[in-house]
Amino acid sequence: MIPLPRRVKTAVRLLQGPRDWWLALRTVGWMSILPFLKHILPLPRLVRLMQRPGDGHGRRLNSELRAAAIVRGLCRTSGGNCLERSLILYRVLSRANASPSLVAGMGKTEDFIGHVWVDVDGRSLLESPQTLAPYVEVMRFGPDGLRRPAQDG
Repeated sequence: MIPLPRRVKTAVRLLQGPRDWWLALRTVGWMSILPFLKHILPLPRLVRLMQRPGDGHGRRLNSELRAAAIVRGLCRTSGGNCLERSLILYRVLSRANASPSLVAGMGKTEDFIGHVWVDVDGRSLLESPQTLAPYVEVMRFGPDGLRRPAQDG
């Protein structure tokens, strides 16, 4: 028997219906093109590209949480680049009326280490406070894709 690739195992475990599979297909599509786009487009343009107007159905917390789990699971199987994962999650949550913010931070030490994450309702969706502690926010994009003032950390 041929072993299944890790991505396929993750997909089978996470995906429960046609909507989940459609989200997974879109996520994999973005995962294939974002590594190229992030090198040719400046971040503000990339964020505007990924921003989507809401679907008009209002917020659905269960859908937001499922979408976050699917995006996180699939992006983790590819090595998990924080910028790519966060851009995809930002797009999905924008469409789901969650009013996400995409946040870029730099390490507080002298090393030039950066990190990107998504906030919803003032809290990071996939990151713990301990994970974000080494970073200071330097850039924030609101739900409309436009740059906002960085919040004090």
